[in-house]
Amino acid sequence: MSKETILNLLNMGKDGLVSTFNAVPEDKVDWKPLENGRTALDLLSEAAQFSELATLVANSKGQIDASFNLMGLFQQKKAERVGWTKEKALETLEANHNAMIAAIEALTEEELNLPVSIAMRSGAIRPVDFWIMMTHRTYIARFAQINYIQTLYGDTDFH
Repeated sequence: MSKETILNLLNMGKDGLVSTFNAVPEDKVDWKPLENGRTALDLLSEAAQFSELATLVANSKGQIDASFNLMGLFQQKKAERVGWTKEKALETLEANHNAMIAAIEALTEEELNLPVSIAMRSGAIRPVDFWIMMTHRTYIARFAQINYIQTLYGDTDFH
């Protein structure tokens, strides 16, 4: 996948996520449909943090340390976002997204194809661009989850 395509998809994914999140009324930002459900704020906050992984991978240029603990990082990030406000989540998303974009722009097309092994379920070795595009997947998945939450409290408009 070309760097231009990656950058376009990431920017479009982030913009769609922000648009749908901004349509959530203040009194519903922390609302969850079930006791163990997730809130729109938590979903956006997770996406805001996930782009840090892509920045780490991009800056590593294929040289992720063997001691890298992805699941430990996810748990650490989950604890960090407890108590975030809507403003904090949006600011973090913007800052982390911009850092990720800058890191990707600094890569050559060859560096996007360097293999990286991250222990994630199968421990598969995938190219840098694959791991970067996990952020796009996160943006789109959280966009869809927030849209679903919106329908549960009665908002069926397209955002």
